[in-house]
Amino acid sequence: MKAPRLFFFTFLTFIMVICGAYTAKYSENTQGYQKSKEEWFFKAISRYPVSITFEPIVLFDNGDYVEVGTEPVGSLDRVPSKSNRPKAWGKWELKGGRYYLTDHKGRTNDYGLGSGNWFPAFPYRPNPKLARIYQNTCSTDIGYGSTLTISKVTFIDGEHFIEGENMGGLTPNAATWEKSAHTGTYHIEDHIITLNFSDGKQEKRSFAVSAKGNPAIPNPKMIFIGGDAYLAEE
Repeated sequence: MKAPRLFFFTFLTFIMVICGAYTAKYSENTQGYQKSKEEWFFKAISRYPVSITFEPIVLFDNGDYVEVGTEPVGSLDRVPSKSNRPKAWGKWELKGGRYYLTDHKGRTNDYGLGSGNWFPAFPYRPNPKLARIYQNTCSTDIGYGSTLTISKVTFIDGEHFIEGENMGGLTPNAATWEKSAHTGTYHIEDHIITLNFSDGKQEKRSFAVSAKGNPAIPNPKMIFIGGDAYLAEE
């Protein structure tokens, strides 16, 4: 999964205005979405110096958790996944309405609905409708400069999509850019988006919809594709 570093004030506004306030008690509607072998959430993580990242996470009923990556959670083979992505796995507990997550190094952090850093994530449903265009921005420091990747997904209609990416390197003396674009058809079911590219290639990626309000309901202004957060363009 990429580690998107997004401008702090944009996402701070998103947390305050879009996500709204949460309580530890789900609505009946939310419980209906969450009744499965695993529970989906997303958490807000502050990063140096002034950026924030949203990361989807799945809690399994055996006490394991995984930070969602590209591969759909339903098709994960946990043993090799834990070997290939050890940092993504850990253990969770629910105590006193708060979720305690212990990572692969034994470090524990706690999260709670209403704390501003822990929100439910939903599977895809036809309503509310998805936006037409979504964008993800990822910036990485490389010492003497930085790289910037802007990824866009356009859902042309209920079947066709365009996926584009601008990648650039920035230094004090120069800038380079590279563009790419792909087209094809797509299908979304629950937490899986299937992309059928025009060159015959097929990819299945994890998918989730963010939340808003109290009680929480799906909010298509932000979605997660392959573990990365995409914001709807107005």
